[in-house]
Amino acid sequence: MQGIDEVQAQRLADDTAARQRALALASFIVEAPAGAGKTELLTQRVLRLLAVVNEPEEVLALTFTNKAASEMRDRILGSLASAAHAADDLPPHKQETRRWALAVRARDAERNWGLSAHPGRLRIMTLDALAASLARQMPLLSRFGAQPQVTERAAEHYAAAARQTFALLEAGGEIGDTVAAALRFMDNDAVRLERLLVAMLGRREQWLPQAGRVDGGMATRAEVEAGFTALIAADVRHLASCFPAGLQQSLMPLARFAASWLPERFPLLLDWQQVLTDAMADLPVWQQLADLLLTSEGNWRKQLNKNIGFPADKQYAAEKAAMQAQLAILSDVPGLAAALAAVRELPAPQFSDAQWAAVETFSRLLRLAAGQLWLIFQAAGEVDFIEIASRASLALGDEEAPTDLAQALDYRIQHLLVDEFQDTSPGQVALLEKLMRGWTPDDGRTVFVVGDPMQSIYRFRKADVGLFLKVRAAGMGGVQLEHLRLFRNNRSCPAVVEWVNRTFPSIFAAADEPLAGAVRFADAVATRAEEAQSGVFVHTVPAAEGTDGAAQEAQQVLQLIRAARAQDPAGRIAILVRARRHLDELVSALRRQADGLRFQAVEIEALAERQHVQDVLILYRALSHRADRVNWLALLRSPCCGLLLADLHALVANDTQRTVWQLMHDEERLAALSDDGRTRLLHVRGVLALALAERQRQTPRRWLEGTWLLLGGADALPQASDLADVEHLFDLIDRLDASGRLTPQVLEAEAAELYAPADPLGGAIQLMTIHKAKGLEFETVIVPGLARIPNRGDSPLLLWDEALGQDGQAHLLVAPMAARGEKATGGSLYDVLRQLEKTRSAHESERLLYVAATRAIRQLHLLAVVQRAESAESGEASFKAPPAGSFLALLWPQVNALCAAAAMSGEVPASADPVCALEDFVPPLLRLQQLQVPAELAALPPDVATNSSVVHASGSPQETRETLTGTLIHRCLELIVRQGLTAWPLERLDICRAGWQQWLQAQGLAAADVELALADTRLALGNTLQSPRGRWLLADHPESDVEQGWTTRTAGGCAQHIIDRVFVADGERWIIDYKNVRLASAELPAKAEEYRAQLERYAALFASDPRPVRLAIWFALQGELVELTVSA
Repeated sequence: MQGIDEVQAQRLADDTAARQRALALASFIVEAPAGAGKTELLTQRVLRLLAVVNEPEEVLALTFTNKAASEMRDRILGSLASAAHAADDLPPHKQETRRWALAVRARDAERNWGLSAHPGRLRIMTLDALAASLARQMPLLSRFGAQPQVTERAAEHYAAAARQTFALLEAGGEIGDTVAAALRFMDNDAVRLERLLVAMLGRREQWLPQAGRVDGGMATRAEVEAGFTALIAADVRHLASCFPAGLQQSLMPLARFAASWLPERFPLLLDWQQVLTDAMADLPVWQQLADLLLTSEGNWRKQLNKNIGFPADKQYAAEKAAMQAQLAILSDVPGLAAALAAVRELPAPQFSDAQWAAVETFSRLLRLAAGQLWLIFQAAGEVDFIEIASRASLALGDEEAPTDLAQALDYRIQHLLVDEFQDTSPGQVALLEKLMRGWTPDDGRTVFVVGDPMQSIYRFRKADVGLFLKVRAAGMGGVQLEHLRLFRNNRSCPAVVEWVNRTFPSIFAAADEPLAGAVRFADAVATRAEEAQSGVFVHTVPAAEGTDGAAQEAQQVLQLIRAARAQDPAGRIAILVRARRHLDELVSALRRQADGLRFQAVEIEALAERQHVQDVLILYRALSHRADRVNWLALLRSPCCGLLLADLHALVANDTQRTVWQLMHDEERLAALSDDGRTRLLHVRGVLALALAERQRQTPRRWLEGTWLLLGGADALPQASDLADVEHLFDLIDRLDASGRLTPQVLEAEAAELYAPADPLGGAIQLMTIHKAKGLEFETVIVPGLARIPNRGDSPLLLWDEALGQDGQAHLLVAPMAARGEKATGGSLYDVLRQLEKTRSAHESERLLYVAATRAIRQLHLLAVVQRAESAESGEASFKAPPAGSFLALLWPQVNALCAAAAMSGEVPASADPVCALEDFVPPLLRLQQLQVPAELAALPPDVATNSSVVHASGSPQETRETLTGTLIHRCLELIVRQGLTAWPLERLDICRAGWQQWLQAQGLAAADVELALADTRLALGNTLQSPRGRWLLADHPESDVEQGWTTRTAGGCAQHIIDRVFVADGERWIIDYKNVRLASAELPAKAEEYRAQLERYAALFASDPRPVRLAIWFALQGELVELTVSA
C-alpha cells in the first residue's frame, strides 16, 4: 500500500472505526462501495447478535439471491467450525470474526441450541422466501388456501387476464363501458392494448394501490394536479437558481428586440422588464426565453438570423453581435442550457377533461385486469412473486389491525439484517416496516442494512435507489439508522481504483436526489498492492465505412483475450455488456477463430436462435396447424427434406386455397417435381402421415421426438454436441405438457428463454451481462460496445409517481398516454413523468458503468466503436458525438482526446476471415444427402402396425374433413365420460362450438369444410346425449374406461390397440367402437359387420376374463347402437 497520502490514511482509519462501530447493539445503515468486504462485516454482525440472543431464530438475515444466502450461511457455519481449532497469524478482520464465533459457540453450549446439528435454525433467507413463508403461515388470511406454485414466467397468465378483461365488454353496465372506453381510446387496437396491459400487470405492485385511490375517489383531480404543480415548480426553481439576475437584465433588451420582429412567436418577451423568478406565473416567459436561446436539440444557438428575430441587415449588426456575446457568456454557466431545455416543453399542471377521464378509465381497467389475473392464478394453481409479496403483506395486517402472525413475529424477531439494500423495491421496504411495527429506538431490537447506492442497477426488477437515500436520511419503520460509510476497496489494484475515483465524480450527480434516482459518487481507497501492467485502457475502433464496427470490435476483443492469457495464464477474464445481443458478433468470432479458447457464455446464447432447434420448433408448429403455410414451407426446406426452390415453387405456386399438406397429395404437382424432389417429398410425406395419425395417442414429447428422429433430424445435426440443445427443447415440452400449458405460442415463448449450457471447462473466460456480473470479480475485465444503447420498450398506459407538494405531503402523480391519433401540441403531463423516468434510467446507466468497471482486479479494458466525420472547416479527421444514453457518452468528456489519439494512430484489427457483403451472401442449402429412416429405427421390429380406429386421410378435402370430424367426436365423447354426464347438458355443445371451430381451423380446413364438420359434430354429440342408449353407454359403470390403449406382441412385432369404450354392465363386458358414417339406418348392421374383425381382436385382449363379452358399434350421426353377435 505504498503511496497512501494523508487523506487516504484518514479514510482507512474512518473505515476501521466504522467496522468496529457496526458491531454495536444499535441500528445502522452501512454504505459499502465495491470490493469493501461487506460479506465479512455481515458475518461478524450476525455472529455478534447470535452471541447475545436467547434463540437463534431471533436474528433474521435477508438477501436477494439464494446464492448470497447460501454464502452467508456457509461463512457463519465455517467460522463457527474453524473457531473450534487453534489459529495463528490471522489478519485483524479474521481475528474479529473468530472472537465473535467463539462467543457464539459459548452461547450455543449455554442455551443448548445445537447449531452444528441443526444449522436450519439460522434464519438466513431471501426476501422472496420470507414473503412466501409469511403467506404460507396464514393461508386463509392470505387468500391462497392450498399453497400455489411460484412461477418466474407469468407473462402467459398476464396475457390470459388481459383477454378475459376484454371479454368483460359483453358484461354491459359500468364494467362493459370501461372496457369499451379503453378500446376507443386505443382506436380499437386490441392487440396493442393487450400488450400494454400485460406490461402493466407485470409491475402492478407499483400502481395497484394508486389505481384504487383514483377509482375510489380518494385521489381527486385537484390533488393530482397539486402534485404536478410541485414537480414542475421544482424545475422552474432550479432554472431560476441557474440564471443570475444580472445576466437576465443584460439579456432583456436583446430579447425585446427579437420579439419585436417576431411578436407571434415571442409575445411574452415584447415587454420583458422584470427578472424572472421561480413563480409558476413566470413559466410561459421562461419557455419563450428558452425557445429564443436554444436550438431544437437543446444546444446554445450559434447562428442568429431573421427566423429568431435578428435580421441580416447591417443596421442591426450591433444587436446581433451583442446577442452572440451574451450567448457566449451564458454557455459558460454550468447546467443552464440543460435547465432551460427542461422547462421548454413543460405543460401547464392541469388535466383536460378528456385526459382525466382517461385516467379514471384506465385506473378502473387496470383494477379489472388485476382481478381477472387473480382468477387466472387460482385456476392455474400458481402465482408470481408480486402476488406472493402482496399476500405476505396482507398476512401481516395493518397498523390498526395487526394479525396474530404479525404479533408472533414481533415477539420472535429481535434483530433484522438486510443485504444489498440498494436493490429493494417499495413493496419490500413496506414489508420490512410491517415486520418492524412497534419497534422503538431503545427497546433492544435492531435493524442493520448494508448496500451501495452506486451499485443499484435493478430498476427492471422494481428496485428504487431513492429508498436507500430516504432510509439513510429519515430511518425506517420509525427507527432512525446511524449512517456508517466504508472506504476500503480490497478487490482492485490502485491504478484501477484511482481511475474510478478520478473519472466517476463528473459522471455521477453532484448531490443525491431520491426522486430522480441520482446518487453522488463516493470514492474508495485501494488496499491491494500495485501490480505490473495493471490499469484502465481505452480502445477505440474506427468503424469501417458502411459498417457498425461490431466485427472489428470483436477482433480487438480477441486480441485482448489472447494478450491477457499470455500475461496471466491463471487469471480470469470477463467480457461484460449491457445487453445479450451485444455479444453476438464476439461469440461468433470465438466459435470461428479462437481454437483452443474455451469460454462460458452465461445465459447469452439463446437455443431458439440455433438452426437445429428452430427446425424442431418449425416441425411442431407445422404439425400443430396444417394451415400454417410459412412453417410447412420452412419444414420442406429444412435439412430433413431439403427441397430445392424450384421444386418448392412447383409444389405450391398458384394455389393458396389448399394447405401445403393437401398439395403434397396432388399427383399432378408431384409429377412436376424433379426426381430428387419427388423422392424427398414422398419420404417426408410418409413420415408425416404416420405422425398425424398418431397424434393425441402419445405424449407430445414422444410424438414429436419420434417424428423428428424418423425424419433424420439427429443425422442432420452439424455436430454430435448439438443433440443436447434439442434435448433441452424436448425437456421443455415435457414440462409444459405436465403443467397443461403446451401450445405452439407458449412453447415458442418459453423456448426463447432457453440458453446454451455453459462449458464446464471454460470458466477462465466468461461472457455475460453486467447485471449477471454483479458481486463477481475478475483479473481482467473487457467492456465492449460502449457506443451501443439498449432497446427501449413500449410506453405504459399510465405513468404513476409521487411528489412532495408545497404542503409537505406526498401527492399522487398519474397521467395517461396520448390517445391513438391525438396530435401533440407541446409537452403533456405524461411527458413530464416519462422524462422523469428517462432521467432515472440515465442515472442507472451511470451506475451500470460503475459496476462494470469495479469488477476488475488488475486490468479494465473499455472498447468503443467510433464513427469518423470530416471537419468541414479544417478537413481534419474528427469523430461523431456518441449516441445519447451510451456508456461512451458518459465517458466522452474524460476520454475524448485519448479516443481521438488512439483512433488516429491505431489500426483497425483485421478480420481473421473475410466478411462477405450482405448483398453478395447466398446461404447454402444444408440438407441430408439421402433421406431414409435411420438405421437404428429401421432395425426395430416392423411393429407399430397401428390398429387404431382413426385412419389418417390421404389428403383430399372430404377425407380430411371426415377424419378430423371423427377425431373431434371421439375426443368429446371421451371428455363426457371422464367429466360425467351432469357436466354436459345439451346447452354446453353450443358453448363449445367456438373452441371446436378454432381447432378445426388450426388443422387447415377450409371455411366451408369447417362448417360441415361443426354440423356433423353437433349432430353426433346431440344424438348421443339425447338418446337413452347413448347416455347409457356414456354413463359411469364398473371397470369403465375410454380410449383404452393396449400393446401386444405378435409374430411380426408389436401391435397397438385403442378401444373407444369398455365397461362392465350386469355382469357382462361391453366393448364398443365409435363410427361416424352417413348411411340409412337399414344399412348400419351390414356396415357394422365390416368392423367385426377389429372388435373380436379387442375381445381377445380379455380372453382371461370369464365374463361374457358384448360387442357393438355406436353410430353417432344416427344415434344408434348396433350389436354384433359373438360366437360361442
